[in-house]
Amino acid sequence: MNNSDLPNNNIIMQNSDWIERFPFLEFNGTMSEDEVLNLVKMRKAIKNAQKQHPYKIHHTDKSGWFTNVDDPSCPNGKRKIRKCSEEKLMIALAEHYSESNQKKVTLPEVHNEWIEHKKTPTNASTIRRIEKSWEAYYLNEPLSQELLNKPLANITVMELRTWAEQLLKKHYPVDQKKFSRIFGIIKGCYEYASDEDVNIVSEDLWSKAQKKLPKKLRTEKATPFDEEQVFTDKERLAIRQMVYDDLKRYPTSAGLQILFLFETGLRIGEVCGLKWTDIKDSRLYIQRQADNYSVREWTKTEHGRRDIPLTTTAKQILEDVKAFNQEHGYMAEWIFQSDNPDFEYRLGYQAADQKLRKLCKRLHTTVKSPHKIRKTCISTLLDDPNVNDRTVQRFAGHSDISTTYRFYNFERKSKEEQALAIEKALAL
Repeated sequence: MNNSDLPNNNIIMQNSDWIERFPFLEFNGTMSEDEVLNLVKMRKAIKNAQKQHPYKIHHTDKSGWFTNVDDPSCPNGKRKIRKCSEEKLMIALAEHYSESNQKKVTLPEVHNEWIEHKKTPTNASTIRRIEKSWEAYYLNEPLSQELLNKPLANITVMELRTWAEQLLKKHYPVDQKKFSRIFGIIKGCYEYASDEDVNIVSEDLWSKAQKKLPKKLRTEKATPFDEEQVFTDKERLAIRQMVYDDLKRYPTSAGLQILFLFETGLRIGEVCGLKWTDIKDSRLYIQRQADNYSVREWTKTEHGRRDIPLTTTAKQILEDVKAFNQEHGYMAEWIFQSDNPDFEYRLGYQAADQKLRKLCKRLHTTVKSPHKIRKTCISTLLDDPNVNDRTVQRFAGHSDISTTYRFYNFERKSKEEQALAIEKALAL
């Protein structure tokens, strides 16, 4: 850079460390936590400014402290910054380069910062789901490439709206759950980037773009049929028989795990993390969850940490599991075990799902997931007039009774049984 336009001025700080020159950047023991954080932020900004600033800094008694910065809006591509003190000039340069850098920040960079900000010790599975959606709808999505490569500060509401409409059309139909998977990331990134403490963009443009999306591009998820959500008593009996028949042929306790789910209504992650020490005085204590990645010593929600009574059938299943484990030499602490060291000798997270799908096909019934067993168990309890609804809520590990009613209350009778019940109810 040519700085010969100021040949007679004193040149300051070209080789010195800017941080060491200023007492106001030093830490002291009387600072509050917020003051320390702000000082760390300022020191970082000044260091970044020193690395990026290509021009000499000058000082005269008459003109004070001044230097040039790049500015395409000026005729010669440079703009002069002048301050009355060295300290104020440093702060101005730090702010200039911070703003300049922020204007260049792209969505992938914001995404990485947002993910790091979002991580907690308990949400690893949520982060994995977000990352899968990021790969599917952003990194590997041709329609998203222009958005990824453009600085976030230069993206307009119209561009966001056009991009979102194209994605909705390509992936149609899109219900609320799928909409959240696709656009929850851009929503989170803009909320993070527009936060006053981050200030990468001045406002959340996604919230404006989302309001203008045509409603016809989003679909309402159809109300599921009851037979798709729960098992009938007849199906439960048939599954029990098939499970015990299969034990003689297949070396896995996945079938017994399925039967145990019918008796306890556990989430699949909860049953995969069960230990024999979780059973005390005929009650089962649920206090952790597991998947194929790890075991976490906490439940899905605060209310998921609970204890429930073990039915006579559940106790018998556990005895059968013990016998199965002994027969196959399984000596780990888990209730449902395998010979796979990758899962710490736990039964795999997908084992019950794969087994249940095969059982449903053999039954010639709708293929259902293990979560539908949980719905079946809870619906069964809600049907019984001798079980208080609040008891069912606590059994399920729900924080609110409305969740139990809304998502776990289904008709378990067959269509023929329903028809007979209606006939009887309406008869004069």
